[in-house]
Formats: sequence, structure tokens, C-alpha cells
Amino acid sequence: MGKINQKKYKNAIIFFAKRIQNSTLGKLKMMKLLYYLDFDFFEKYGRSITGDEYLRFDNGPVPRMGEKILKQMNGKEIKIIRRKIGNGYNDQMHIEALVDFNVDVFEREELLMLEEIAGKWEKFTGTEMKNASHGEAPWIATPSDGIIDYNLAYYRNKFGEMAKI
Repeated sequence: MGKINQKKYKNAIIFFAKRIQNSTLGKLKMMKLLYYLDFDFFEKYGRSITGDEYLRFDNGPVPRMGEKILKQMNGKEIKIIRRKIGNGYNDQMHIEALVDFNVDVFEREELLMLEEIAGKWEKFTGTEMKNASHGEAPWIATPSDGIIDYNLAYYRNKFGEMAKI
């Protein structure tokens, strides 16, 4: 994997926090948005946007630097609020943007992909996104806690169709 692009990474997080304001945006969902952003972009253009690696954890693909970058940003560019949800549910960590995202750090194709990912997954919960990622080749073909090969992005749809047969 290449070097982490901190500017793009942080601005992607700010973008999603600004764009998705319907209380579904917890940490789990943010990690999945980054995964789909990078893997969908890789599938189309052969490179990732953030430069991060993704690990195959039980709750789906997780960016290696995701937690660290969220921590660095918390209280500055974003705030992570613990929200009480109804009875029997765990509190949710909700992510809000404190600053505007910087459109200039992205190329046009990257901006279009950010929009596409936000639009596609806006209404889904983190858990629903996790379940979707579990049906795809990158997660299925990677051993537990392993690094997911970006090239598996090319097998996603075909794999899903095979699974349905």
C-alpha cells in the first residue's frame, strides 16, 4: 500500500460527517464508508483515496488507521458524541463535523465517488453495512485479522452473483 494521505483521509471523514446527518453515522458506519470509498474507487481507477490498508475483523473491513485518525480529529475537526438510544440498545458513538471539508484536496473523480458512496449508504446503519461487506469477496477471501488485498475489489459483484446461485 502507498502512504496514507492524511488530508484526503481527514476530509473524507469530514465530508461523510457533514453529508450524513440522520443519526446513523457512528464509528462502525464511518469505517464501512471509508472501506467502500477506497474499494469502489480502486475497482474503478486502480488506486485508493486514503492510502490505508483494511483489516478483516469480525465487524467487517476496518481501516488500519481509522481509529487513530478519528482520535486525532476528535475535538478539532469532528466531535464524537455518545448518544443514548432507546431501551436495550447500546449507546451509539455519533460523529459530527465541526469544520467544513476542503474540496480542494480531492480530484473530481474522488469527489464524485464521495458523493456516490454517501448517497448509496446514507440510509443504512453501520450494522447493515457490515452485513453487506460480509457478503463480498474481499471479506470472504481474507483470513480473520488479515490484510484485505485491494485486488479483491474486482471480484465483488461476480462473487455476489455466484453466492446467489
